[in-house]
Amino acid sequence: MPTAATKPPTVPPSIERLLLLPLIALPILWLAGYFFPPINHDVAAILDVSARWVNGERLYVEVIDENLPLTFVVHALPVLTSKILPGDPSFWFTAWVVAGIFASFWACRRLVKLVPSADHALTEALLPPVLLFLFTVLPNEHFGQREHILFVACAPYMIASMARGEGILLSRGSSIAIGMVAGVALAMKPHYLAIPAALELYLLIRRGWRTTLTDPIPWAIGLVAVAHFVSMYTIFREYGEFVMPLAVEAYAPIGDTGWRGVLTSNVLAPTLIALLIFGLIAVIFTKTAAARVLVVFGIGAAISAIAQAKGWPYHVLPALSAAILLAALTVSQTVDRYLPISRSGHHLPVAVISATLMVLLYFQAALYTPPFYKQRQFEDSIGGRLQHIIEQNAPHRTIMALSPGIYPLWPMINYIGGRMTMRYLTMWVLQGVYATCDDFPALYNPPDTMGDSEKLVFDNVSEDFAREQPDLLIVDRIAGIPRCQGKEFDYLEYFMQNRVFADAFEGYEHLMDFDRYRIYRRKKNGPPPPSHGEGKEG
Repeated sequence: MPTAATKPPTVPPSIERLLLLPLIALPILWLAGYFFPPINHDVAAILDVSARWVNGERLYVEVIDENLPLTFVVHALPVLTSKILPGDPSFWFTAWVVAGIFASFWACRRLVKLVPSADHALTEALLPPVLLFLFTVLPNEHFGQREHILFVACAPYMIASMARGEGILLSRGSSIAIGMVAGVALAMKPHYLAIPAALELYLLIRRGWRTTLTDPIPWAIGLVAVAHFVSMYTIFREYGEFVMPLAVEAYAPIGDTGWRGVLTSNVLAPTLIALLIFGLIAVIFTKTAAARVLVVFGIGAAISAIAQAKGWPYHVLPALSAAILLAALTVSQTVDRYLPISRSGHHLPVAVISATLMVLLYFQAALYTPPFYKQRQFEDSIGGRLQHIIEQNAPHRTIMALSPGIYPLWPMINYIGGRMTMRYLTMWVLQGVYATCDDFPALYNPPDTMGDSEKLVFDNVSEDFAREQPDLLIVDRIAGIPRCQGKEFDYLEYFMQNRVFADAFEGYEHLMDFDRYRIYRRKKNGPPPPSHGEGKEG
């Protein structure tokens, strides 16, 4: 005999709210942790360059970095905010990113409701908390990296593209706003443009030329990208004419693992496998254009990571985020398609499934990277200890570091209000010049045989050292350059070939060896250092 239909148990709404409350409350608490030091070292270095630019140093002349101008324009916002309101640029950077996360989340929640295939109980309930997890928890130590900012800024573009793929036309104002915000994030690195290229190509094939040409979103993105490119040869012409060729010559070889190495890296390879598996399931079982759009977004993000050819974990962050979101979309849309859950009568299953999947994501994230490990260990970290040394021995907070690395010098410099007294942040140009060990007759190129880029750095660093007379000279014993002729590259020995540097170094004495660094202090009986900017030449 057939079983009689049973009525689902009645559950108080308070129980459902109790299940869903942590999905919103936990990310908010998580965001609070990012206000504690340290901020990400790459973020700190970019903030420092932006601060030097805002404070009057000429970008790409008196402070030289390989990153594109828009990067420093964006990061100038927290610097300018700190001049108006209490708090330093590091605090305001985090505050602006958090504000951006809430704005993006608000926009995504509204846009999800426009996606026809997401108009089901579980899909509509699950996607927003997953997005919030991707915005707040997944980045962890990479919080604020440009790849993180990219995903936060492009999430509305991604959701809007899911709606566009299913025939929805957004209002002109919304489209322009979505495109402009995404365009700013996408233009910060040329590799990012693989994402809109892949998405718009897919939508062009699906929707045809007429709809694509009248859609404001790709035009807005393209306008920002073109304007940024033009600015490299007008407003920031030093970048286009000098720094870009220098970066192509010297920065590109650093850490270049090649596309094969990136493909098989510990993060990208599993991400690509997940995209493939979830993509196949989504295409075969969910049969929605929204899922296909998400697959294409993930492919574009993966191409972006591969094109950077470095294999650094944060490069994969947008592709990894797309894979996790695709997994959630695949589960929710499959359940909604084959086991439909009524909105009106079955709130509890939606809450339980959403909460269970989110707990699993949080648990896995905590296993992968312990939450706020760097914040909890900051005082005892190399950065915290080096900060104490500099505070005790650098009265003017001025240092020069001959090192290939950003960390731990940044964010330490940000926190002590210090200043790097040379125009380059690191020895990246020399790393590129000496990236391979050929049959050189000597470990170092003699000054009269140096190429233009090497000679420029050789002279610039020496002149900056002699002019600025920093409190401390920090020399990294790990040069980040391959051994050659059986010897280690020594930055101090290298620059001592320059008479200007050697003469200035006579005013310094060895202070201590700390970790991988040799630290030299300006002699107390030496002449007083010049005030900031005194005698500074372009």
